[in-house]
Amino acid sequence: MTRALRFAVLGPVRAWHGEDELPLGSPQQRAVLAALLLREGGAATVDQLIDAVWGAEPPPAARATVRTYVSRLRQVLVADGEPLLGSTAGLYRLRVEPGALDVAAFADLVAQAREVRQQGDAATAADRLRAAAAMWQGEPLNGVPGPYAEVQRARLERVRQLAAEERLTLDIEIGRHTAAMAELTALVEEQPFDEGLRRLLMLALYQAGRPSAAIAQYHEIRTLLADELGLDPGAALQELYQQVLVADPTLAAPAAPAATAPPAVTAPAVVAAPPHQLPADITDFTGRAALLAELTDALGAERDTGSAPAIGLTGLPGVGTSALAIHVAHRLRDRFPDGQLYADLRGGRGAQVDPAAVLGRFLRAFGVEPAAVPEDLHERAALWRSIADGRRVLVVLDHVQSADQVRHLVPVGSRCATVLTADRRLPGVAGVAWRTVPVFDADESLDLLRRVAGDERIAAELDAARRFAAACSHVPVAVRVAAERLLARPMWSVAEIEDRLRVEIRQPVPLHADCDLVEAPLERRYDDLDPQTAQAFCLASLADGADVTAADVAGLAGLPLPEAERLMEELVDAHFVEPVAYRRYRYHSLIRWFARRKAALQLGRTIAEASLDALHPAVPARRLVLGRSRLTTLAHRHSA
Repeated sequence: MTRALRFAVLGPVRAWHGEDELPLGSPQQRAVLAALLLREGGAATVDQLIDAVWGAEPPPAARATVRTYVSRLRQVLVADGEPLLGSTAGLYRLRVEPGALDVAAFADLVAQAREVRQQGDAATAADRLRAAAAMWQGEPLNGVPGPYAEVQRARLERVRQLAAEERLTLDIEIGRHTAAMAELTALVEEQPFDEGLRRLLMLALYQAGRPSAAIAQYHEIRTLLADELGLDPGAALQELYQQVLVADPTLAAPAAPAATAPPAVTAPAVVAAPPHQLPADITDFTGRAALLAELTDALGAERDTGSAPAIGLTGLPGVGTSALAIHVAHRLRDRFPDGQLYADLRGGRGAQVDPAAVLGRFLRAFGVEPAAVPEDLHERAALWRSIADGRRVLVVLDHVQSADQVRHLVPVGSRCATVLTADRRLPGVAGVAWRTVPVFDADESLDLLRRVAGDERIAAELDAARRFAAACSHVPVAVRVAAERLLARPMWSVAEIEDRLRVEIRQPVPLHADCDLVEAPLERRYDDLDPQTAQAFCLASLADGADVTAADVAGLAGLPLPEAERLMEELVDAHFVEPVAYRRYRYHSLIRWFARRKAALQLGRTIAEASLDALHPAVPARRLVLGRSRLTTLAHRHSA
């Protein structure tokens, strides 16, 4: 029976024979099929198909090409041994059984919804429209070229929107305003000038107990219409605005249906127990006084309007951006009584935590039942924005990997705030003010040594302690690890451990297990570099002297100067080197040690040992010259 063939256009153009999807060929061939599926009676002439695929400028062989497409489709679209695509009287005709095309089934469900609505059953009508909406699989005719597909896409999208507006109107009418509010928020973002959608959102917000948000929606569209089109809102929108202002009792929300309402995107109006997800604070957090004061003022200031503050922290590996973010969040807990959320966005090597999963955790933290969390990322984001709006919520997003990862996680409510940490600045995250966290100054390093190893011990050997901290490049994680080594060896003097540390940082491999704690953040960030940038990171560390130039790197790596400069600027963005002048860069000694260890592993021990000698203060500095041929030979030897 021919009903065994099914067709879809509410998304990519697809066809199935039973459960088996059929191969429909190239995008142009699918355009021919789409034209036949959507034309009245499934019929079209060759010229109409040519026009559908190419418009006014068809290729010379268009007629023969269309016939080839039709022939291929005829071979594929077969039911019960009979081709469904035939030709009569100059027409190609495709036979499609009733209900076998998704757009026809969609239209049938919409018609059923309107019929039961006229009979007074609004809840059933809304459910029929919800079933119709579930048939869509993205943009209609997705990937299909040609002017006919463009026209049909616009028509189908409008049909989809009208059905969505009907469904959302019914949802509000029967008391499902919370679910409607989440979806309407997303739709209004996509179509900010649509007064019908804006009116529905205002009504949903009002019925959810948020009249101020409803009023804000009116002011937003009034400003948009005036600034962009020179128009005022229409009469229906103005009337609703006046009703909201006077709390018109006719706008009151009806009771939501108890059992018939599906839990698709419902959310609680209040949360009995606000979430407190921050990791434990660092009890001996040290330094950063000026930066802490700046962050506290920027994030914790009282505000009822405007955008939510968001601050991003970045810096070299081990500088303590996560510790700083968590510490400042703990200081601000009392200013965000509605909740503090935390998400670590670092996945495994080369992986990112899915923002949809994080949104799911946020929604559940605010009382949304797991079954009520929407599947779609954008619907989750819309519901999250609705829940956060008006609440005082602090969000900490740690180890952010990309702008796309956090775009939907940052709340927009003016009473919320966000702290992000990332390996580098992410300009794609709108509204974030970035701060580069520096290494400790000498006094901060000494303060941490005192807190961990003991004040008396450091005071007794203050000069050695200063050298000890300097050998750690004043990088907080390195200073802490070194201080804990001091604490574990009370019989050793600070000077003795400082000497051992200076010997250790000259070695191609670490001599002590706690070096892993220092190397871990360096390794993670190194793994994120692309291979060419990683090689430049290693090679640049082999140049003698405090600084390295782009010309040095070009000579070491055998690259054109502009390419060497590009790679070094990548390392600047990753906080592996610091720019000190035009095309001139500098490593912290700890970073240089790590880079030369990597060079030893990748390019051969001979190069590394020669270069590591130059780090020791007792060895006179000498110029390290590497011929390109020698470098290439060593690289080949290592890869072998």
